[in-house]
Amino acid sequence: MALLWQKEMSVGNDIIDLDHKYLILFINTIELCLGSPEQKEQLFEAFAQLYDYAEKHFSREESIQRKIDYPERLNHKHHHTQLLKELRDVELKVSKASNDEEITTIAPELTKFLRSWLIDHVFNEDMLLKPYLKKHPRAFF
Repeated sequence: MALLWQKEMSVGNDIIDLDHKYLILFINTIELCLGSPEQKEQLFEAFAQLYDYAEKHFSREESIQRKIDYPERLNHKHHHTQLLKELRDVELKVSKASNDEEITTIAPELTKFLRSWLIDHVFNEDMLLKPYLKKHPRAFF
């Protein structure tokens, strides 16, 4: 079942929320490819796109944090660095899967990781931004 955006995921900033929606789209695409192991080439492309977009999103989010003087921004940046490392590790694991059967075997673990990778970060880290973002327009950047 596809991961769907819910209003409870909103941090109160349109830029960050839109980025999170795109990250969900990339994760759903990866999950779709994992369900069709013969789509290995598309799977690698989807991982690359997710990684690239996550880097851009984290950069935008960190820029907003500096502008609103978010007191936990250095800790948050550390989380972003760790998340990108974890994503690279998972991408490497997928690239080492030599056949469709291996991809099918690791698919549930990857799906669980990607969902928690995004959802945990949004709810445990990004939601801490919400009180600071409320002081600014929703489209603040």
